[in-house]
Amino acid sequence: TQPPTSPAATPTPRPTSTPAESLRLRLEVPVEGIITIGAVPDDRTLSLFGSNRTKFLDIETGEITEGPTAPEIVEEQALSPDGEFVALRMASGIYVGSVSDEEVLFTLTPEEPVRRMAFSPMGTLLLVGGETTLSGYYVETGRLAFQFELFGPADDFAMTPDEQLIFQMSSEFPDLEVWDTFSGEWWGSIEFDPLTAIALSPDGQLLAVAENQMRLLEEEGYEAPFPTRVTLWQVSVFPEEQTVELNHVVDLEFTPEAERGFPIPLETLMFTPDGRYIVGVADWIGEGNFHGRLHVWEAESGQMVGRVVLPSRPWEVKLLEAGRAVALLLGTGPVSDRIQVYELPVP
Repeated sequence: TQPPTSPAATPTPRPTSTPAESLRLRLEVPVEGIITIGAVPDDRTLSLFGSNRTKFLDIETGEITEGPTAPEIVEEQALSPDGEFVALRMASGIYVGSVSDEEVLFTLTPEEPVRRMAFSPMGTLLLVGGETTLSGYYVETGRLAFQFELFGPADDFAMTPDEQLIFQMSSEFPDLEVWDTFSGEWWGSIEFDPLTAIALSPDGQLLAVAENQMRLLEEEGYEAPFPTRVTLWQVSVFPEEQTVELNHVVDLEFTPEAERGFPIPLETLMFTPDGRYIVGVADWIGEGNFHGRLHVWEAESGQMVGRVVLPSRPWEVKLLEAGRAVALLLGTGPVSDRIQVYELPVP
């Protein structure tokens, strides 16, 4: 039995300041049937997949050009931090290839549905989170580096910059789990309300956490996650004791919202590459074609510096231009219909 990770202290909510200004919309492009978007190394282009054909969107001009053909429909994509490798998830498996020469290096065939995949901070590993396991594969060879059993699905995870620890959350359980990457040892749980999103700062010093509480919806007769708070924590790691301590830094300025009676929990959090800003995307829980939210906070103060009510539901979000812009794939109902690019308030 591993020693428990120190529980988080209960933060004091920060006072609400003046409303954040809306972010400037740089570009809106209609699209049809796009499933996933991703950045490419030039940092001004988005790769678009909706079938087995690649398209590229120039976020300055709005021009869309045709790209190479993929083996089949791409459902998710990830780019390594140095821009050298790309991973494409399809129904038959995960293809990992070189960006420069479009060569497929290896293919993975996970034995269970994939919840999320991402490259590690140093780009040495491809992390694949499933229903019951979290795995890491060496990018240059495809060899399995580690795989360990989880307590719940890997709905979100964040790896420390030295690639030694992984923070993992599941929508089915309230607490945050801490794992030793290569040994698979469980360092313990950090107590939170039900989680919907986490993000680790580029230097690994700060952890952003979005929490919810389950509440009964009026006249609907079932419980739904209602957003309660977004908090920022200082991370302290003690390897010899196999513990992690979180010390509360600030509550991010946040007012829980509902869209036509349905709560709007945050489903994505991410830091800009310089660690100065945090981007959050929220989606509502319900039926129909309603609106999501885009939030931007200053990490040091917790102040919200930008907020947008999106025209439809957010499917995917990517940071571009070293965190100076954010691209969103949006859609009404089961299909995407547009891509929007917003400017972030970065000096």
